[in-house]
Amino acid sequence: MPRVHPVPAPTISGFNGQALSILSSLVILAHSTSAAASIICSGARDLAVPQDGEGLYINLVTGVSGFSEGQVPGFDFDPYAQQTSTPPNQLRFYWGAASNGGAGVASSGDQYAVLAAGAEVGPDSVFTRAGAGGDTSLWQVGIAGGFLGARFQNESLGLLNYGWIRLNTSAPIGFPMTVLDWCYEDDGSAITIAPPIENDIYCDGFDGGNGQCVVLPP
Repeated sequence: MPRVHPVPAPTISGFNGQALSILSSLVILAHSTSAAASIICSGARDLAVPQDGEGLYINLVTGVSGFSEGQVPGFDFDPYAQQTSTPPNQLRFYWGAASNGGAGVASSGDQYAVLAAGAEVGPDSVFTRAGAGGDTSLWQVGIAGGFLGARFQNESLGLLNYGWIRLNTSAPIGFPMTVLDWCYEDDGSAITIAPPIENDIYCDGFDGGNGQCVVLPP
């Protein structure tokens, strides 16, 4: 069974500079393709993404999020609304500077894929970094609990990590949108998407858990 660690409780920095600490009470354990690796999971976040040109910046390692790039050092993922799209304010994904290697899994070209449980995200996946020119049409139709495969630079370890980000989106242009949670492998290996299993707290493969579980709040 791989070691699994929650990331710290997130901090959301508002426009007034004050911080709102969100307590995380849900730990997700996901299947690992490497027994020696640690899977890092965020726990339940339910972060609402503003439908504007900044959106929500998230550092997947520290769990910090905010409404501008300056509020989230080393951010990895920024879903936002492209104000100049046709129609305006369509969902887009921004991964920061090309040097950090951040990107999302593509179904083809620059079209971002909606992944399901059992899909693998890793070095062999096809990725796109397309921001304003990216195709998020598969996400704009309205997705409940879909998985966006991702790679990003883990600044603590100095290597690319692979993981998934679970999202809710809404038709017809992707908003309202919520970032539910995320998990990643911390050693640079691939990860297989494994959603939480409600009411299975044993994490040992019994009771149909297959080594995957959710620790629910009391």
